[in-house]
Amino acid sequence: AKIPVLLQQRPVFRRGGSNFILETLETSCDHDYVEYFHKVPKMVKMYTFRVVKLAPSFTIDIAVRVLKTKRIMYKVENIDGCQFLRNPLMNRILGTIYKRLVVNGSIFSCPIRPRVYFLKDEGTVAMLPTFITPGRYQVTMRVRMKESQAPFIMEMLWIYSVVKIK
Repeated sequence: AKIPVLLQQRPVFRRGGSNFILETLETSCDHDYVEYFHKVPKMVKMYTFRVVKLAPSFTIDIAVRVLKTKRIMYKVENIDGCQFLRNPLMNRILGTIYKRLVVNGSIFSCPIRPRVYFLKDEGTVAMLPTFITPGRYQVTMRVRMKESQAPFIMEMLWIYSVVKIK
C-alpha cells in the first residue's frame, strides 16, 4: 500500500548538518504467509501485519540506494532473522532500528506464530549515514523465507530527502 506522507506531516530528523525528511513509506506483503501489512487507520507511524502461517525462520535484506541513479550505497543480505531476534545487538544499526520499531505487546521470537503484530515507523533514518550528501534516497527492508516462492513475504520501502541545514 503506497502511503504518501502529507507535506505538513513529513517527519524531519536532524543528524549531523542535515535534515532527513521522510517523503513516503510503502509496505507490501506476499498475501500468503502475511495476509496484510498496512498503516493503522488514524494512527501516526503505526503499522500492522497479520501472519497466517507459522514462520519457522526468516532472513532480512536491507539496501540503501540513491533514488535517481539506483546506485547501491549500503547493502546487507541474508541476516538470520531468528538469530537477530535472540540478540538484536548483534548488528548495531539493526538493533537500534529494532528497538524503535517494536510496539509493546508485539514480542517477536522464532518461530513467528500466526497472529496480528504491530510496528512503529521510527528509527529507519539510522540506516542512512550521517555524512550523506544532499539528495533523495531509498531504504528497502525485505523479510524473506526459504519456504516461500515469493521474492519477499514483507517489504518496507522508505524514500528520504536529505537537505543541508543552512
